[in-house]
Amino acid sequence: MKNIASLIIGIVVVIIALLAGYWFWIPDVGALRTWDEFQALPTLKCDIGDSSVQGLSGTMYVAGGRLRADYKVEGNGVASTFRTIVTEDGTAYTWADEIPFAERSTLTLGEGSTEENLFKISRCKRVWSLNPDLFVLPVDIDFRERGTPLPTEYDENGNLLPEEVAPTQ
Repeated sequence: MKNIASLIIGIVVVIIALLAGYWFWIPDVGALRTWDEFQALPTLKCDIGDSSVQGLSGTMYVAGGRLRADYKVEGNGVASTFRTIVTEDGTAYTWADEIPFAERSTLTLGEGSTEENLFKISRCKRVWSLNPDLFVLPVDIDFRERGTPLPTEYDENGNLLPEEVAPTQ
């Protein structure tokens, strides 16, 4: 009877150790290369930035195949705050608070995309849950396909407008 109790206690200890190891194991988000790897990530809160990229800081959240990143880029006395949301279908929406910038594209990993670069310089930790409102897109922003010129910079023929003529929004 003593041997059975010892065996059961040993099995319970091993199971607890495996569950604890799984919880504290954090995947290397900088090594993501596929959409499937991204969707398989656990719920994470990440700090964006490291010493290799001066002037970049922020927070990234990952849950259920979705991503939200709020980050600031500073340099030469100028700072801009950007936000990126990746939806369940792999569409990435990025916009800025201080400048007329809002674009939509497909999430690409392994090709030098904004999202991949954010993953590379993020330090993540698991969290139990995140507010689902973090992943809601703003309704008052017109997102353009990545690479499409902004209407405030170009005329109808695609010619760059002088700064003093460019309309404001």
